[in-house]
Amino acid sequence: MENKVLYHGSNTSGIKIFKPSAHKAVGGKEVVFATDNELYALAMIHGTGDQLAVSFSINSQTGEKEMYVDELEKGKLDLLNAPGFIYTVEENYFQKSPEELEGEHVSFTNVPVLSERKIENIKDELKSKGVYLIPYEKVPRSMQERGKSTGNPEKEHAPDRFK
Repeated sequence: MENKVLYHGSNTSGIKIFKPSAHKAVGGKEVVFATDNELYALAMIHGTGDQLAVSFSINSQTGEKEMYVDELEKGKLDLLNAPGFIYTVEENYFQKSPEELEGEHVSFTNVPVLSERKIENIKDELKSKGVYLIPYEKVPRSMQERGKSTGNPEKEHAPDRFK
Protein backbone atom coordinates (compact mmCIF):
# COMPACT_ATOMS: atom_id res chain seq x y z
CA MET A 1 0.00 0.00 0.00
CA GLU A 2 1.34 3.40 -0.98
CA ASN A 3 1.84 6.01 1.76
CA LYS A 4 -0.24 9.14 1.48
CA VAL A 5 1.57 12.42 0.99
CA LEU A 6 1.18 15.91 2.36
CA TYR A 7 2.53 19.18 0.99
CA HIS A 8 4.80 21.87 2.37
CA GLY A 9 5.44 25.16 0.57
CA SER A 10 8.71 27.09 0.73
CA ASN A 11 10.51 29.90 -1.07
CA THR A 12 13.73 27.86 -0.73
CA SER A 13 14.89 25.23 -3.20
CA GLY A 14 16.91 22.11 -2.46
CA ILE A 15 15.54 21.16 0.96
CA LYS A 16 16.13 17.48 1.73
CA ILE A 17 14.87 17.34 5.34
CA PHE A 18 12.46 19.63 7.18
CA LYS A 19 13.52 20.21 10.77
CA PRO A 20 11.04 21.40 13.41
CA SER A 21 11.21 25.07 14.34
CA ALA A 22 9.30 27.21 16.82
CA HIS A 23 6.08 28.68 15.48
CA LYS A 24 3.68 31.17 17.06
CA ALA A 25 0.59 29.45 15.59
CA VAL A 26 1.21 26.47 17.89
CA GLY A 27 2.27 28.35 21.00
CA GLY A 28 5.96 28.39 20.16
CA LYS A 29 6.29 24.60 19.88
CA GLU A 30 8.87 23.29 17.44
CA VAL A 31 7.01 21.74 14.49
CA VAL A 32 7.05 21.11 10.77
CA PHE A 33 3.79 22.02 9.03
CA ALA A 34 2.20 20.20 6.10
CA THR A 35 -1.25 20.05 4.50
CA ASP A 36 -3.20 17.80 2.19
CA ASN A 37 -4.04 20.80 -0.03
CA GLU A 38 -1.27 21.71 -2.47
CA LEU A 39 -2.66 25.23 -3.11
CA TYR A 40 -2.87 25.92 0.61
CA ALA A 41 0.78 24.89 0.98
CA LEU A 42 1.70 27.24 -1.86
CA ALA A 43 -0.27 30.18 -0.44
CA MET A 44 1.16 29.63 3.04
CA ILE A 45 4.69 30.37 1.81
CA HIS A 46 3.84 34.00 2.61
CA GLY A 47 0.52 33.57 4.43
CA THR A 48 1.66 34.15 7.98
CA GLY A 49 -1.42 36.07 9.07
CA ASP A 50 0.63 39.25 9.46
CA GLN A 51 0.87 40.37 5.83
CA LEU A 52 -1.33 37.82 4.07
CA ALA A 53 -3.98 35.54 5.56
CA VAL A 54 -5.04 32.29 3.93
CA SER A 55 -8.47 30.85 4.68
CA PHE A 56 -11.36 28.82 3.34
CA SER A 57 -15.05 29.68 3.14
CA ILE A 58 -18.10 27.81 1.95
CA ASN A 59 -19.90 29.59 -0.88
CA SER A 60 -23.47 30.05 0.40
CA GLN A 61 -24.92 29.73 -3.11
CA THR A 62 -22.97 26.74 -4.44
CA GLY A 63 -21.98 25.02 -1.19
CA GLU A 64 -18.43 24.68 -2.51
CA LYS A 65 -15.31 25.30 -0.45
CA GLU A 66 -13.36 28.34 -1.72
CA MET A 67 -9.86 29.50 -0.83
CA TYR A 68 -8.97 33.13 -0.13
CA VAL A 69 -5.73 35.03 0.34
CA ASP A 70 -6.43 38.34 2.09
CA GLU A 71 -3.91 41.17 1.86
CA LEU A 72 -3.52 42.49 5.43
CA GLU A 73 -0.93 45.15 4.54
CA LYS A 74 -1.03 47.24 1.38
CA GLY A 75 1.16 45.89 -1.41
CA LYS A 76 1.83 42.50 0.19
CA LEU A 77 0.02 40.49 -2.51
CA ASP A 78 3.15 41.35 -4.51
CA LEU A 79 5.02 38.85 -2.31
CA LEU A 80 3.26 36.21 -4.40
CA ASN A 81 4.85 37.50 -7.63
CA ALA A 82 7.76 35.15 -7.05
CA PRO A 83 8.70 31.53 -7.52
CA GLY A 84 7.87 28.97 -4.86
CA PHE A 85 8.50 25.31 -4.20
CA ILE A 86 6.04 22.58 -3.28
CA TYR A 87 7.51 19.66 -1.38
CA THR A 88 5.83 16.31 -0.83
CA VAL A 89 6.35 14.51 2.47
CA GLU A 90 4.97 11.27 3.89
CA GLU A 91 1.80 11.69 5.92
CA ASN A 92 2.91 9.13 8.52
CA TYR A 93 5.33 11.68 10.05
CA PHE A 94 2.40 13.98 10.91
CA GLN A 95 -0.63 14.34 13.10
CA LYS A 96 -3.55 16.75 12.88
CA SER A 97 -2.65 20.08 14.42
CA PRO A 98 -3.58 19.99 18.14
CA GLU A 99 -4.58 23.65 17.80
CA GLU A 100 -7.06 22.54 15.12
CA LEU A 101 -5.58 24.86 12.51
CA GLU A 102 -7.65 24.33 9.37
CA GLY A 103 -6.04 21.82 7.05
CA GLU A 104 -2.77 21.79 8.98
CA HIS A 105 -0.80 18.77 10.10
CA VAL A 106 2.26 18.98 12.34
CA SER A 107 5.32 16.86 12.95
CA PHE A 108 7.59 17.14 15.96
CA THR A 109 10.44 15.24 14.27
CA ASN A 110 12.65 15.70 11.21
CA VAL A 111 10.74 14.97 7.99
CA PRO A 112 12.52 13.76 4.84
CA VAL A 113 11.43 15.26 1.52
CA LEU A 114 10.05 12.92 -1.14
CA SER A 115 9.97 15.41 -4.02
CA GLU A 116 10.22 19.08 -4.93
CA ARG A 117 8.36 20.98 -7.65
CA LYS A 118 9.05 24.57 -8.67
CA ILE A 119 6.17 26.96 -9.28
CA GLU A 120 7.39 29.83 -11.46
CA ASN A 121 4.96 32.43 -10.07
CA ILE A 122 2.90 31.75 -6.93
CA LYS A 123 0.32 34.47 -7.70
CA ASP A 124 -0.30 33.25 -11.26
CA GLU A 125 -0.63 29.64 -10.09
CA LEU A 126 -3.12 30.51 -7.34
CA LYS A 127 -5.20 32.68 -9.68
CA SER A 128 -5.21 30.02 -12.40
CA LYS A 129 -6.58 27.48 -9.89
CA GLY A 130 -9.45 29.73 -8.74
CA VAL A 131 -8.02 31.06 -5.47
CA TYR A 132 -9.44 34.48 -4.59
CA LEU A 133 -6.69 37.07 -4.02
CA ILE A 134 -8.29 39.94 -2.11
CA PRO A 135 -6.50 43.32 -2.20
CA TYR A 136 -6.18 45.30 1.03
CA GLU A 137 -8.96 47.80 0.35
CA LYS A 138 -11.47 45.04 -0.47
CA VAL A 139 -10.72 42.75 2.49
CA PRO A 140 -13.38 44.09 4.92
CA ARG A 141 -16.19 43.74 2.39
CA SER A 142 -14.98 40.32 1.24
CA MET A 143 -14.75 39.11 4.83
CA GLN A 144 -18.24 40.43 5.55
CA GLU A 145 -19.58 38.61 2.48
CA ARG A 146 -17.96 35.42 3.78
CA GLY A 147 -19.51 35.89 7.22
CA LYS A 148 -16.17 36.62 8.89
CA SER A 149 -15.60 39.39 11.41
CA THR A 150 -12.97 42.11 10.95
CA GLY A 151 -13.59 43.55 14.41
CA ASN A 152 -11.75 41.20 16.77
CA PRO A 153 -8.35 40.25 15.36
CA GLU A 154 -6.19 37.79 17.30
CA LYS A 155 -3.33 40.26 17.08
CA GLU A 156 -3.53 44.04 17.49
CA HIS A 157 -3.10 45.81 14.15
CA ALA A 158 -2.45 49.34 13.04
CA PRO A 159 -5.42 51.64 13.83
CA ASP A 160 -5.80 52.56 10.15
CA ARG A 161 -5.97 48.98 8.95
CA PHE A 162 -8.59 48.65 6.20
CA LYS A 163 -9.41 52.38 6.20
